[in-house]
Amino acid sequence: MHSFIRTLAARYDHGHDIGDHAHGWGQLIYASSGAIHVTASSQAWLIPSARAVWLPPGTPHRLRMRGCTSLRTLYIPPPPCAGLAPAPFGLIVSPLLRELILELVRIGHVGTADPLHRAVGETLLVMLARAERLPLCVRLPADRRALRVAETLLAHPGSCDTLQSITAACGATLRTMQRTFLAETGMPLSEWRQLARLMLAASLLLDGTSVTQAALEVGYAGVSAFIHAFRAKLGQTPTEFRLAATALTR
Repeated sequence: MHSFIRTLAARYDHGHDIGDHAHGWGQLIYASSGAIHVTASSQAWLIPSARAVWLPPGTPHRLRMRGCTSLRTLYIPPPPCAGLAPAPFGLIVSPLLRELILELVRIGHVGTADPLHRAVGETLLVMLARAERLPLCVRLPADRRALRVAETLLAHPGSCDTLQSITAACGATLRTMQRTFLAETGMPLSEWRQLARLMLAASLLLDGTSVTQAALEVGYAGVSAFIHAFRAKLGQTPTEFRLAATALTR
């Protein structure tokens, strides 16, 4: 039987790392619980249960679990991928899209022979083509030492260590890393770190964490400074962001 969509359901512990790899088919990565750091095409996303990442066929990527994570993956063969985005992107998972993902995973192996199964798969492709893009991701530097700094900041966004101590631990001076991040990511290192923190904060807020607790977990000493930074970067306060995201996923 010709495969239309293949699926994978797996559960991983916090910190589990699935190293760099690629698939010949397109891939939709979704966490029904927990969250996943996805790195692909020199970009990184943190996706909680209301979000997903689309990867076109052949895209090298890496996954790292944050918290105990239930991974749900759909694999789509190249021909149907022609109507989807040719580059990776993060997306909002609406209630309908979530149910389609879970139903396809329940089916397990979606072939062309069963009209109902194929209809579910085709509906998912339409929803995926129209899905709203996520505004939060960070671009990764290509320089080896700068990439090590970036991965450290992503792994420990709430760390109070200074940028100077972090860059020194990665074998570079702060001044060199400042130049490198600006050249390779388009933003200063301090701004990049702030965006990484806000990316985690957005994930925490969507999972129900309070604004105060989210601020503390991502390294802000005060809630007012966190709210100011969040509004400056996303154009909304943390509460407004959560309410808007909740409305989209109802």
